[in-house]
Amino acid sequence: MRRVRGGLRHQLRAVLVLAWLNGLLPIFRSPLWTISTLAMPVSLLILLTILYKGMGLMMGIVGGLVWTMLSSGTALIGDAAYYRLELKFQQMIVATPTNPLAYAVGLALSEVVFTLPGIVLFSVLLVIKSAISAEGALEIALSLVLLWYAVSSVAFYSSTLFTYIRYTWAVVSLMTLVLGILPPVYYPATYLWSMWWVAYLVPTSSSAMVLQGILGIAHYSSFQLALAYVSEIVWCVIGTVLTLKVARWRSL
Repeated sequence: MRRVRGGLRHQLRAVLVLAWLNGLLPIFRSPLWTISTLAMPVSLLILLTILYKGMGLMMGIVGGLVWTMLSSGTALIGDAAYYRLELKFQQMIVATPTNPLAYAVGLALSEVVFTLPGIVLFSVLLVIKSAISAEGALEIALSLVLLWYAVSSVAFYSSTLFTYIRYTWAVVSLMTLVLGILPPVYYPATYLWSMWWVAYLVPTSSSAMVLQGILGIAHYSSFQLALAYVSEIVWCVIGTVLTLKVARWRSL
């Protein structure tokens, strides 16, 4: 029986190869880049700890986890655009049975591998400084995975809009700062008073609400936390549609 080209096995293999090529290899070849990804979240962690002691430490840990997942997603804009515009790598992928979603997920997974030291650092701090249950840990992991997928899928679509590579790096930095600082990520959404609902407009603050609620940093109702998950899922659906149906795949 003839095998179907581009089946699930091929897509999974493509995802793993891309994660190895763009994520694992750069860690060994350019370790300083990996360390540099920790500069901002660690700096904010230290600052908040100095200013607000124990509560500041927990907010810094939550913010660090969200920031790390956010930065791994937004970094996809630069890498995907570079592969498409400079290396013409995407054109080679188009000629294979690999579909756009597998290509995007593979690059996105590579960014997670590249930022793995940061994820491990903040996860260890979270375990040490909080008495978190296994159920709470699973909820946190789920929220962070949804955040990663939502940001990465939208980021891949955004990368296909660029015609010049030099613009992408500025956009990546600006997007990371805007989505990681302005929304209630390093502070509770309750600080916005009657405007707390704006936290649902972006996946970063929705994920932060879940983490803050589980860790007891802020008190949200079950309905508010459910809406946070819904917000993340909606962004995942939007990103998937943009990647599969709208993103520029076969032409520049």
